[in-house]
Amino acid sequence: MEGGQKLFHKNWILCCKKIEHDSKNGNPSTSKDKREIWKEVWRMEVSQKIKMFLWKACQDISVGSNLYKRRMAQDPLCQICLNGMETVEHALLRCDWARATWFRAECQWTPTPETVNSIESWMVKCIRRIREGGGDDQDKRISKLGFLLWEIWKIRNNKLFQQQEVNPSWTISKARTLETVYRKLAEKQQTQKREANRSRTYPVTWRPPPEDWLKANVDAAFRKENETGAIAVVIRDSKGNMVLGFLGKIQAKSSTVAEAQAIRQALIIVNNLNMGKMLIESDNLKLIQTIKSKTTIGEASAIIQDIQILMEKLPEKGMTWTPRNGNRLAHAVAKAAESETLHSTWSCQPPAETRSILRSEIRT
Repeated sequence: MEGGQKLFHKNWILCCKKIEHDSKNGNPSTSKDKREIWKEVWRMEVSQKIKMFLWKACQDISVGSNLYKRRMAQDPLCQICLNGMETVEHALLRCDWARATWFRAECQWTPTPETVNSIESWMVKCIRRIREGGGDDQDKRISKLGFLLWEIWKIRNNKLFQQQEVNPSWTISKARTLETVYRKLAEKQQTQKREANRSRTYPVTWRPPPEDWLKANVDAAFRKENETGAIAVVIRDSKGNMVLGFLGKIQAKSSTVAEAQAIRQALIIVNNLNMGKMLIESDNLKLIQTIKSKTTIGEASAIIQDIQILMEKLPEKGMTWTPRNGNRLAHAVAKAAESETLHSTWSCQPPAETRSILRSEIRT
């Protein structure tokens, strides 16, 4: 990704120099559009490879007419419709199947011979129309333009080189899927970046419960390949001293189900031993939000129902979420339990890693 950004930035500089050269040589009508389109391409919420493609498309990519001029093709005609010379504009906008794709996409950008002078000016007109219309989603709508152009180009190439049929509906579907995948990945990267920044700015550690309260930290280790795992419950007082530790092997269909089993086990222990004021803490935010809002998650609905019943039996209780760094001890115990590296007396005689975590969190 980083290498692609550097390459795009280099091409951006070259393009700006070309724009400046055009302006000095009496081409002001094109230089304004060039500046605008490069600004918009740079801002588009698409992958670097699509930005590079759009940049090349506006520079003239290798289509039939260009290959014919270079004597690399015997015929400049479009090999899909056989009804016109294949320019960039024809391949991406004017060819019958490309026009059908734009029409079915319902994006109000349907190109016609009258509205398309160049790919560059057509994109500028479309983007200006979106900008003038305003709205919070204008950047997203502009990016759809890039995703659809990219998929039209890919389908065109598949037809020419692999004899795959062109299909407007399939092209639109692929563009939408590509957009969805890109946005999910971008959202995940942004979330990871925010969490990393938050961790650097506000170091998170285990937080002791209020005086006269206990806190049960829970976690689970899960192996998807054989649907097995282990759960851990570590109960500590307001001074950070370990009051009780529990671990156990489980069967589960997912990590969410495994985490829910850990919370249920903590509540069973607390209820059976009448341990009084208790906070249950997990690093699974989705699960904690579900329990507190009294909703459910389909795959873990039966366990969540048990949790709600057990919670009602506790006179004074709480359910809290913490980032992974605030749940280090329960996480370490669950991992060790899953790999079977903890001895049976681990809670009374904690191993070195457990003692180290306890000491560091008590000091904090």
